[in-house]
Amino acid sequence: MATNGTGTGLPGRATRIVATIGPRAEARGALEELLRAGADVVRLNAAHCRPGDIARRVARVRAAERRVGRPVGVLLDLGGPKIRVAHVRDGSTEWKVGDIVTIAPGSAPGEGHRISVTYPALLRDLGPGDEIRIDDGKLRLSVVAKAEGALEARVLVGGRARAGAGVNFPSAALSAPALTAKDRRDLREGLAAGVDLVGLSFVRSAAHVLALERLLAPLPEGTRPWVVAKVERIEAVRDLAAVARAADVLMVARGDLGVEIGLPSVPRVQRRILSLGRRLGVPVIVATQMLESMIESPTPTRAEVSDVAGAVHDGADAVMLSGETAVGRFPLEAVAAMAEIARTAEVPDPGEPAPDLFEPSPEDFAAVLAGMACRAAILADARAIVVFTRTGRTAKLVSKAAGPIPVLAFTPHQEVRRRLTVLRNVTSFRIADARSVEQMLRHGDAVLSRLPGFPGQTIVRLAGTALVAGATNTVQVRRLPEARPTRRRAAGSRAQGSS
Repeated sequence: MATNGTGTGLPGRATRIVATIGPRAEARGALEELLRAGADVVRLNAAHCRPGDIARRVARVRAAERRVGRPVGVLLDLGGPKIRVAHVRDGSTEWKVGDIVTIAPGSAPGEGHRISVTYPALLRDLGPGDEIRIDDGKLRLSVVAKAEGALEARVLVGGRARAGAGVNFPSAALSAPALTAKDRRDLREGLAAGVDLVGLSFVRSAAHVLALERLLAPLPEGTRPWVVAKVERIEAVRDLAAVARAADVLMVARGDLGVEIGLPSVPRVQRRILSLGRRLGVPVIVATQMLESMIESPTPTRAEVSDVAGAVHDGADAVMLSGETAVGRFPLEAVAAMAEIARTAEVPDPGEPAPDLFEPSPEDFAAVLAGMACRAAILADARAIVVFTRTGRTAKLVSKAAGPIPVLAFTPHQEVRRRLTVLRNVTSFRIADARSVEQMLRHGDAVLSRLPGFPGQTIVRLAGTALVAGATNTVQVRRLPEARPTRRRAAGSRAQGSS
């Protein structure tokens, strides 16, 4: 078990690290090294996966997980309906400010002042006045007219239109489905392999999230992956509260988000998403270019350190590495640097204002109890908040309200422990499946009695009066027994570890 040098046996870092892997992770020992450096969740970018890649890489993660002895979450990030420039003769074509160019749907080769884009509904969804941004916004166009089978647009910001470059339509209400045919194939492979979280790209509304939730609904709740709604479209920003309530996790996907809303607006929207996540009890991952320079450099820039620290300080549950670990030259150094930045940023400054408060819905009894437990922990100066959970939902709610108080989650399901790896300041333990609530509590006490620094301490405990999901209805404040000089190993706990 990882320790923080304080004798508690708990991790020394509350913020989680998501590390993207690519073909390099196929090398022997590479994944294990990444996990030992500090990665908590492994991300698979399905946009770059061929059939069989997902299953093979999940299997490698599970093998590495066994070797490091702690749960590891797997995030399958679906590619979504990404729109790109189709083939262009000579690879690219240059446009100048004021040029009138033709944009057509389809895959016909582009040349000169005409290109095609991979969006069949282009003519239906866009019209005069709509803006087109190409290659992360390097080129900007304004639609001036609809022509025969194409759009005519004036170049506002010139440059080279490259084959394969991303295309955004920030002012248009797009009709593309939430999931492409490839997404559905990748999802089937990922579910069969046992992924723990599924990232939904280019979310435009809560309806998109609910569509994916319906596909996952037939799965048992204990093994059902959590849905990560990626906020990268301007429509999702406008519908943010509804998207947050529909999703299990939010991701601030700053790449396309910056193209959609403009780079100067990204920090403000990021803080808004983090604040909303705290208030609604929804975990948030902050992603994109956090340590981008470490693709080529062994150390981050000062601006990158400030960026990661700011996200941690504002309450991010997890921070994500993309190219830094997928294709970068220094993946281990990037993970280690992010871990050190997070640890340092988590130390509160004297007189620091309290973060936004968790605001449970009065109709959501589990959320109300989570808020009560966290308040009780503060008043009782509790060492930790202990949660018994069969799906992970109670632990998720408590983690957003607990602040700096550690959350210990006990569950009989390894799949739940893997999902909990995305939650800030939550350490999970696997206990034997109990036949009664009393036996479940004894199993938890057996683990607590062996944790350094816990015997004799006050804890707050959430549990239910029945061994079913959603039955949490009790908050208890209790003092653990003092450590005995000698004690036999308790039988209730099968495996134990930190997440």
